[in-house]
Amino acid sequence: MQLTLILQLQIALFVAFLLLVICIIKIWLQRKALEQYRKSTELFKQSVNGYQESVELFRQAINEYEFLLKEHGIDTSKPKAKVPQQSISPPPLQFKVTQEEIDINNKYLHSELIALTNNVKTANQLLVKQRQLYPGKSENWLLKQVISDLKLKKPQEQLRSKTLQTEVSLSPPSDTPLPDLKKIKRQPSKPKRVSKNNPSYKELLNLISGNEEIANRLITHQQQLNPDKLENWILEKVVGDIKRDRRV
Repeated sequence: MQLTLILQLQIALFVAFLLLVICIIKIWLQRKALEQYRKSTELFKQSVNGYQESVELFRQAINEYEFLLKEHGIDTSKPKAKVPQQSISPPPLQFKVTQEEIDINNKYLHSELIALTNNVKTANQLLVKQRQLYPGKSENWLLKQVISDLKLKKPQEQLRSKTLQTEVSLSPPSDTPLPDLKKIKRQPSKPKRVSKNNPSYKELLNLISGNEEIANRLITHQQQLNPDKLENWILEKVVGDIKRDRRV
């Protein structure tokens, strides 16, 4: 019995000691918080005093400014004239180019490239080389770049061919046979302008969201392929090709 009483007394003393330590810690934390609160209130009072001083200085400056205006006879009671607001014009309408229109344009550019090189294999090889030089560019950009390079090279080749022809004409005639005129390819005629009031032309613009640049390219391509056909036939052919591609 005595041992149990001694143990209970020791446990009670230990618990009381723990409670005393906890109370001391709480009192210390409260004092620390009160000290921080006192410092923050002092800083707040100082900032309020500084704000009041700045307001007072600002009022004095306003009074001095009004006094100077009165000395120079400037009346500040008159309302200021309203500045007329300029009307902002709306931004121009922009047509959104769909992926289908981009594919049609790429198809046209590829056919133009083949027409320039007169060989499908050569056209594909040039396109592969351009893709290796500019790997991050789009297919449309690559096709335009190859076509522009070929168009720049063509005048130089024509000059060379003309110089060769003059040299051949100056040279004495040889026993070589004359070239067969049937095998010589006919050069494409210049593209003709199409009337914009034609209903087939309006239907073409509706199909490609009003993009006249793509419409003119498609029409020019068909005129080069079929130089003997009339305007209505060319327009119907372009519209029919677009509708067929969309159904596919």
